[in-house]
Amino acid sequence: MLDKKISQTIDTLIKKIKDNDLGSIKISNKTNTIEISNKSITLDSNQNTQNISSTNNHSSKNETIDNFMSIDSPMVGIIYLTPKPSSPPFAKKGQKIKKGDTICLIEAMKTFNEIKSDRDCTIKTVMVKNGEAIEFGQPLFEIS
Repeated sequence: MLDKKISQTIDTLIKKIKDNDLGSIKISNKTNTIEISNKSITLDSNQNTQNISSTNNHSSKNETIDNFMSIDSPMVGIIYLTPKPSSPPFAKKGQKIKKGDTICLIEAMKTFNEIKSDRDCTIKTVMVKNGEAIEFGQPLFEIS
């Protein structure tokens, strides 16, 4: 069984394949490789391979793969999309971000780390929820 985060990433990638009429997409980080084609989806994690049919509809630091760009987590921790619970989010869908703008906070070892954009971009999708535990390399924001 796939964990929730990997399933969400696979869902997003399948949508990208369909929306952009692509033949396939492949994303890799240090521990996982996700490759999706129009006919099947393959997930390779630590050399264990699982085939998943595309009817299940499942989806690294800024990586471009066939028009899919994301801002990824530089560390493991808890993500906060707002500076305070009652404040508006640092970045939301459709917002234009400039290089150096703070886009979220990640709490790691009782320290809050400001995560800044390394490029000018527009947020297409926020891929995580406020207060959620995140992993190194996990896509946080889909950008264009």
